[in-house]
Amino acid sequence: MKTEDLFSLLDNLSQSNKLQDTTDQLRTALTELGLDHISYLAVNIPTQKTALPLLAVTYAPEWQRHYYQNNYVDIDPVVKAGLGGLLPIDWAQVDRSQRVVQRFFSEAQDFDIGQQGLSFPIRGRMNEFALFSVTSDVSDVEWQKMRPTIVPQLLLIAHHFHHYALLNAGVEAPNYGALLSQREKECLRWRASGKSDWDISQIMNISERTVKFHLENARAKLDALNTTHAVAKALATGAIALF
Repeated sequence: MKTEDLFSLLDNLSQSNKLQDTTDQLRTALTELGLDHISYLAVNIPTQKTALPLLAVTYAPEWQRHYYQNNYVDIDPVVKAGLGGLLPIDWAQVDRSQRVVQRFFSEAQDFDIGQQGLSFPIRGRMNEFALFSVTSDVSDVEWQKMRPTIVPQLLLIAHHFHHYALLNAGVEAPNYGALLSQREKECLRWRASGKSDWDISQIMNISERTVKFHLENARAKLDALNTTHAVAKALATGAIALF
């Protein structure tokens, strides 16, 4: 997906006031990346009056019902991995040695969930936790070719979607913009535009080392795993905007 198309997609995420409608629209847009389904699960949402999770999926209703009736949330290895980690989870790398897990994935295939999957754990400053997942039915070889390109894009999409879901649920997002200096914001904006550290140093008339310093400070302030993650969070929460 071209950069301008990606940001156009992100701008359109907040147009609907219904979470499921936005999920369905996003699913349609992501078919361009070779993806089939989207799943979003969030817990510990501050405004939720019940302990029920915030959920939006594009899976078949039959699979949703089957998943719920069999209490698969306690078995699903992707959910367990997400709760225990921060990095994106490739479903192909999930431990499937247990029979119950093998059966789970086999049944998911019966409902056309897809052979491949990626999940992005999201932990917020209000102690909420979310898991944004996508699936695809491409071959293993094609999946390995796709991954390097789609992971950075999906990381950005995942955080934008989470921000939208929180706002849709009536949660006021933390003011990340107040945490960042102007230099940090500027470095993040140029990085979001696809510029390298060297490019940014030339544009801003500072050393490449100083650029790295500002980006690392921004990453730490945003509780991000890396610069790409920091850009995703900054854009998603409105801490920065593109030029």
